[in-house]
Amino acid sequence: MKLLNFQDVSGGTPKFGVVIKGYALSFETLQYKSGQTCDELTDVYSYLEHLPSSEDTARELLKYGDAYIASFNDDEKVPLEKARILPPIASPRALIDFGLTPRHLGNSAATLIKHEFGAIIGSIISPFIKKRMLAAAGGKMLYYKCNHNAVIGDNDTIHWPVYSSYLDIEPELAVVTGNEVRPIAGYTIFNDSSARDVQFWEMIGTGPARSKDFGHSKGLGPFLVTTDEIGDPLALNVKVKIGERFEWKGSTSEYSASPEKAIEYLKTVFIPPPGTVIGLGTIPDCTGLDNDLWINPGEKIEITFDKLGTLRQNTPEILGKIEPSRWGNREDLSKFY
Repeated sequence: MKLLNFQDVSGGTPKFGVVIKGYALSFETLQYKSGQTCDELTDVYSYLEHLPSSEDTARELLKYGDAYIASFNDDEKVPLEKARILPPIASPRALIDFGLTPRHLGNSAATLIKHEFGAIIGSIISPFIKKRMLAAAGGKMLYYKCNHNAVIGDNDTIHWPVYSSYLDIEPELAVVTGNEVRPIAGYTIFNDSSARDVQFWEMIGTGPARSKDFGHSKGLGPFLVTTDEIGDPLALNVKVKIGERFEWKGSTSEYSASPEKAIEYLKTVFIPPPGTVIGLGTIPDCTGLDNDLWINPGEKIEITFDKLGTLRQNTPEILGKIEPSRWGNREDLSKFY
């Protein structure tokens, strides 16, 4: 199943529902039409807390909707292209991000060092730092806590901080937790937007702060996809488009640990409550930092994972006055300094 939170074309109260034949249908409508009642499908949090019985009921309603969708009127079924698709988990109980892609960490270290210390020094020390990063990350479960109040959804606009000239994306496979009976409820796409030119000293100090925690920076969506539709979560192709300029490709096969391992590790620290979102790490080759190529204001971003769909994100066309960058001002942003 592909579960979602959505609003119809007129806006109004968000609805929790399911995708059926290219339409978004709320569980409220499906229950009304089928004559069933289920408090476990009031919202996504109730659904997650009451697994697996809530999933069983949702599947029954999906089956009904699939059989009788022709009888639903335009107010009861909303074409996906006309719906406003909201984050599948708008307020995560916790938002955790692992670094389980060593090659991305190595690529990132090399680019950060180049911009921090210059191309010549960077070219000398980057191979050694990259090697150390690969070795260190390969056997460790590294994670940090994200700003769970900064979640945005499909087709929303990422905030561009005034203190950054090098805004970036981080496409990740994210696990959504259920309960003790069903620890993994499903998967979604996570875009952990980052301000790269303030990141280096934070990463070797107290950890991510301004580089990661700015508002409207944590994209989730478009759907919460149940595990049966995914198959092997470590065998998904990934494609990223940045406007009409860049197209990057990667794969979840580069994760160094499974979703189950990530949850198992987290449980040694705390028990993730239902509705926790866990990013497994950034897909290598799919960020500006991996490629030393950078987003411009007004560009549309598309992050596509096999079987999960496409998460669309926007960048603002107009920026306020931004601060000079410690990496050097970008010519593409000259009118905003």
